[in-house]
Amino acid sequence: MKRFLLQSFILILSFNLAAIGFLIVFLLTGNQIQLGILGAFGGFLGSYWALKRKLLPNNDLEKIERKEKKYVNAQLKEAKEKAKKINSSRFRVRSIFVYQTITKLSKISTKIIKMVEKEPVRYRTAQNFFHHHLDSSAIITEKYVHLLNQPVRTHEVSLALRETEGALKQLERSMEKELLAVLSGDMNNLTTEIKLMNQSNYQQLDTDKRIIEKK
Repeated sequence: MKRFLLQSFILILSFNLAAIGFLIVFLLTGNQIQLGILGAFGGFLGSYWALKRKLLPNNDLEKIERKEKKYVNAQLKEAKEKAKKINSSRFRVRSIFVYQTITKLSKISTKIIKMVEKEPVRYRTAQNFFHHHLDSSAIITEKYVHLLNQPVRTHEVSLALRETEGALKQLERSMEKELLAVLSGDMNNLTTEIKLMNQSNYQQLDTDKRIIEKK
């Protein structure tokens, strides 16, 4: 809407400047209408080009893309720090099952981060990972390690540890879904390629069969 209004404003202003150009040339050339029309035409083109360049630069899309890329890079930087915390937490636990869960969280986090780093457009399908599940994983693993290292193991602490272990397991399943969501485009493309390949092979076999039957 904003762009449409600016475009309309540029056209109106350019027509007004063209009219002024016509009058100036018309009067300076001794009332020559043809020269006045040329002056108006030149005034319109010049003013339209200058105003459009000033108010509607051609690199609007590039500016948006650069801004988006800058934002994604900032998110990636924060995500790497959180993934690093998750990775270091797994070496401070005592349960092999919790170690495996945190290791899985670490591997999935690193995988998604690297994929988005390589192809920033994937960020659009990984926003829930960056703004929710990665944060939760970093906070809960840190909380678990903190509780685990308490000098006194009360009933409340033990209960909190069990609840945290359950939350970590739930996060593992959520992270797997996030990875599948980021990979969904690749899987769809692969499925399409396989279907096309099978269709092509079927058509080729059908053609070969017809050739053999003719012989």
